Parts: sequence; structure tokens; C-alpha cells
Amino acid sequence: MTGPWGIYVFCAIPEEVPQERLGSVKIDSEERPLYTIHYRDIAMVAAKVPLMIYPPKKEYILAHEKVVSDTMKQFTVIPMSFGNVVQTEADVRILLKKLYPQFTAIFPRIAHKFEVGLKVIGRKEWLENEIKMDSEIAQAAKKLAGKSSAAAYYDRIHLGELAQQFIAAKRQEFTEQVYQPLAQLAASAKLNDTVSERLLLNAAFLIDQADELAFDEQVNALYEKWKDYAEFKYTGPWPPYNFIHIKLQVEDSR
Repeated sequence: MTGPWGIYVFCAIPEEVPQERLGSVKIDSEERPLYTIHYRDIAMVAAKVPLMIYPPKKEYILAHEKVVSDTMKQFTVIPMSFGNVVQTEADVRILLKKLYPQFTAIFPRIAHKFEVGLKVIGRKEWLENEIKMDSEIAQAAKKLAGKSSAAAYYDRIHLGELAQQFIAAKRQEFTEQVYQPLAQLAASAKLNDTVSERLLLNAAFLIDQADELAFDEQVNALYEKWKDYAEFKYTGPWPPYNFIHIKLQVEDSR
């Protein structure tokens, strides 16, 4: 594709000197060189790309994430949301100027820190056994036996409510037993939504590099305690997506 061209912005870094060794990003089978656009002592890592709306296709999302993650190996980064393309470098500088007060406040808070994620998924057999041992649920299930669908309508609603309460109690247990001990070791911590019944914990933690070993050891200790009952999915390091709240919109430059 030839023109019109735009500027795709990936992340901001605290840097005054133009960077020429950031590599490239592959978009639609073409390597686009990465470079920096500056305002005072902050720069945006960017690439010249065809001016278009980039849909959230897997290849585009992975390319975006790779640029941010690779840049994080060299600099403290404030990641931008996916798919932000402006028309000119002047537009990028306007964005940087507008966001400069936020950036200068955020960079000290996230310097030498990274994000990790932890999802704890209850093992199906364990959860089923735990439910069977719940006397109130067992009694509610017993009341349903032998009743017609119409007669059992309200009993089924009650049983469903009890099941929801059971899962909520398990999530609270893992919040207290897993999340809180880890949160004490983190610079910041956040509970995210649990989107499936077996997902008992979905958390993000902002970790100081100096505390990485102690945090990993605590995760391993908690896994050993709970491994027969739940799966642990521990991911990272990531840029601090969950701990930065900047919405960058193309129209901000207008």
C-alpha cells in the first residue's frame, strides 16, 4: 500500500535523545522501522504506517504487544492502547504536550517496576466434591428430586442462588488466602473480573524489580499449598497495563 501515511503510537518513554535502535514492527508482511517523537524529556515510540483503522486482528494485537514488551526491556514504558494512528508527527507532539502532566506523574511511580498476572482456576473435581459436602445445597438438591419442572421452578432458582453463594465464598477464600499475601509484597495490586465459574481469582500485581524473587517465592509457596485444588496461571512480566489509566484517542490531537 502506498499512502496516505499515518503515525502509529505504541508507548511513551522518559527519553530526550532520539532512539534509532528500537528495531521494527511487522505490519501486513512489511517491516516498519520504529523511531521516537519527542516533547521535552518524553518520547513516543512510533512507526509510519498506512493511514487506516486497524481492526483488533490477532496479528495486529501481537505486533503491538511485542513492540511495547521489547521497548520495556530498555526503558520504563507507558503503554498506549491498541490501534491509535494519527496523521502527522505534529499530532503526536500535540498529544505528548497534552498528556505531559500525566506522564511526568506516572513515570516515577512505575520506574523499575513491571506487571504480573495470576489466575487461579478451581479444579472441577474438587469444586464438585466441595459442593456435595455443602449441606444446604445438598438439601436443596434433594427437594428437587421427583418434582415436575413446574413444581420445582422456585426450588431450582433457590438452588442456583445457593450455588452462586458457594462460588462467591470460594472466591473470597482465595482473595484472603492468595491475593492478600501477594498484595503485601507488591507495589500495587488489582482484582479483575472473574468471567467463569471456576475462575476463583483474577489478579494483577505491580512488582518492583528488587522484590521479584520474594514475590516469585510466595507464588510458588501458595501454589504448593493449593495445587491439588486449583490451577495457577502466572504470567509476565508485562508493561503495567492494569495500573495506568490513560485513554489515548486519535481525536485528542485535533
